[in-house]
Amino acid sequence: IVFRIDGNERSRNEYGWDENKLQRSAFTEDWTAGDHEVTFAANGVQALNHIKARAFDLVVTDLLMPDKDGLEVIRSIREGSTRTPILAMTAGLASLKEPLLVAASALGANDVIQKPFRPAALRERVDALLAKARKDQSSIAV
Repeated sequence: IVFRIDGNERSRNEYGWDENKLQRSAFTEDWTAGDHEVTFAANGVQALNHIKARAFDLVVTDLLMPDKDGLEVIRSIREGSTRTPILAMTAGLASLKEPLLVAASALGANDVIQKPFRPAALRERVDALLAKARKDQSSIAV
């Protein structure tokens, strides 16, 4: 999921991917009810293609996806020298969750969250990352 601010707090473009269509549908309904535009990809390859074609303000990625996993997505984004904030999430096996989230942080994810999570918890993290990105953009512009 990628959030795009375009200098206007009320206009957010969000890009997201999750392999589960039901989750994508519920997520889209929740976020588009506000001031957000959401775009999804079915896998990591599609996600990277969209990210290469367009700038985004925030990426939210599942770590367990087909084709390219979230760790590969994070690595590719960071290799492109982009400062786009990344929120990584996973619901993997209990024994894999912590190592996956630690690896995501090491590769450059700005924040991580374990599934299942409350929608409010995701919104809080997204809002915090977007606020920090706006602040960072403001300080660069000065």
